[in-house]
Amino acid sequence: MTPFLQENKAYSSALKPFAWGPPPVAVTEPLRNKKAPSATYVLLCLLVTSLALNVILSYVLLYELQRSTPSASSTSASRNAGVAIGAFYSHNASSIYIVGVVSEGDYAYRGVAMTLQGALIEGEGKVYVSTTPKIGIELQEAAETAFKAAQRFTKVDASRLDLLLSVIGSESIYVVDGPSAGAAVAVLASSLLLNRSIRSDVVITGTIDELGNIGQVGGIVYKAEAAAKAGAKIFLVPLGQRTDVVYVAVEKRVGPLIYIRYYPQLVDVEEYLRGKGYDVEVVEVSTLREAFDYFTGA
Repeated sequence: MTPFLQENKAYSSALKPFAWGPPPVAVTEPLRNKKAPSATYVLLCLLVTSLALNVILSYVLLYELQRSTPSASSTSASRNAGVAIGAFYSHNASSIYIVGVVSEGDYAYRGVAMTLQGALIEGEGKVYVSTTPKIGIELQEAAETAFKAAQRFTKVDASRLDLLLSVIGSESIYVVDGPSAGAAVAVLASSLLLNRSIRSDVVITGTIDELGNIGQVGGIVYKAEAAAKAGAKIFLVPLGQRTDVVYVAVEKRVGPLIYIRYYPQLVDVEEYLRGKGYDVEVVEVSTLREAFDYFTGA
């Protein structure tokens, strides 16, 4: 072989690794010998993970059970008040009718009856109000005051309870006097705190303050008629409101035109209902205690 060929052969050998692609990757011995995890190992990992999740869920459930169980101090305090705390945590719920007034134009009003459902759950002494369907009623502030009045009346500390209220109507309406349902909320809350049943044929209207005093409201006649249609046998009204004013339409024809004027007329509510064909006793009450006695038959 000539020196020229020898030189070119050496040069060609030096370039050979690069002429056919990148150099081979060195594989260490441990990598060659590494095996895929066995089925036993995979099952063991899944078992450990499952056990860990079960432990976590058990702690979560235990925590929730402890939250829903009254402490010894709250049980003792409730016994001193004469009320079994267990009633609070047994889905204790009740309902009562509330009545309101809907405006339908100048001097045109009508009464509406709605169902107010209530329940007590563990909480922080708050009141939550919902409506079905959407009903325009300003009840939140009145309900909070009523809940305080109920606690004062029943002598039950509800600082660790929440009052859930749900107003259920037959239509979407705007009620013009939500605060007048305060007395009804107080009666309902009192029945829940004392775990007492209340009559469904007794309806009340009136505001309430924290001391349990029932205040006057408007639209008594329209509310009374709505209560009567809902099946009320006794309609409780604030002191001094057994009589109410209704507006009577009087037509006057002047040539081809007809003018309608509305004149106020004072009526006795019970007699007004009797004239409409309803047999309802209208009773004046001034305090939550008086009202509660009618609802419980005491």
